[in-house]
Amino acid sequence: MEFYNLRGGKERIFDDMNNGFGWNRLPKSFMAQNTVFLLMTALIRNFYKAIMQRLKTHEFGLRATSRIKTFVFKFISVPAKWIKTSRRHVLNIYSDNNAYANLFKTDFG
Repeated sequence: MEFYNLRGGKERIFDDMNNGFGWNRLPKSFMAQNTVFLLMTALIRNFYKAIMQRLKTHEFGLRATSRIKTFVFKFISVPAKWIKTSRRHVLNIYSDNNAYANLFKTDFG
């Protein structure tokens, strides 16, 4: 009975992988290439979960249960560029969210 109850958690993982990481439509027609795709996306999911546990997600407008698509749009897809100021390179982030300043230990304004 305990083994059967664990099945629900595993089904949620597969739901997340199907909807968020593209497992519902595999990119190639060869099994070896799809196996590499599945393994790489599983590793990426593990890194994503580790990042979500270590970050203060509420500062970025994320919840602990946010999917990968929301994470990409709110955390990764942020306009920024490296500028040279007084002999050093500074990451200039174009965002109103001050959580990035705390994360990258920089002052933007």
